[in-house]
Amino acid sequence: MVNSKDKLAGKKVIVVGGTSGIGKGAALALLEHGAHVTIVSSSQDNIDRVALGIDNETDWTKVGNVRDEASYTDAIKSLAPVDHFVYSGVDKIIRGAIAEADLEEAKHYFGVKFWGSALTGKIVSKFDIIKPGGSLTLTSGTGAMKPGTTASIGGSLNAGLFTMTQGLANELREKKIRVNCVVPGVVITELWDKMGRSKDEQKELFEKTAKDLPVGFVATPEDIAEAYLYCLRADYANGTLITIDGGGIL
Repeated sequence: MVNSKDKLAGKKVIVVGGTSGIGKGAALALLEHGAHVTIVSSSQDNIDRVALGIDNETDWTKVGNVRDEASYTDAIKSLAPVDHFVYSGVDKIIRGAIAEADLEEAKHYFGVKFWGSALTGKIVSKFDIIKPGGSLTLTSGTGAMKPGTTASIGGSLNAGLFTMTQGLANELREKKIRVNCVVPGVVITELWDKMGRSKDEQKELFEKTAKDLPVGFVATPEDIAEAYLYCLRADYANGTLITIDGGGIL
């Protein structure tokens, strides 16, 4: 058997949403383990802003917007075949009291995380994108398990990805493609800026959260990357939800 630390060496991996946050953390971890990573992002501007420290970085990037099924499909097909596929695309975290919700805006944000995952599943199922024995890893969130008072909509989005993960694991069984889902808790990423939280507000939130968590700290994308490595390397993991939240749901 190949030693687990070498299982990803030379493997081709697509990471959608890898220009920032959790996706970028996963991409960097995969590179450290010797994988050949191609980051897919919705725009060239996003790609131009990211630097992974790789020679000839243009060989490691691809523009593909999940809101445009035809162009995204073409982009993914042009990269095939690959060994693994990580989907961590997200536009914005949906939070707030449902009484005040802008439902049209919420539908728009579903377009990247939920429908982008569904479109990716469709492409992987319809075409020979992932080699037999490979994997597709989606990304949800613990709001699905513990939505509190401000995540009725966002939590429902994430819960839908639980079902999608298990459904796809069944649908792709004939192709011998495993499907799993990483379920992060609170993570320090750029998404908090998109939610309009000032740096001081974020600092206060993370300090309070750290005190409440059994591990005593709030994760960075590098911490969450360990879950993605597991999903790709664990050949016996299929239809599995990998919760990595510092004990927040305890």
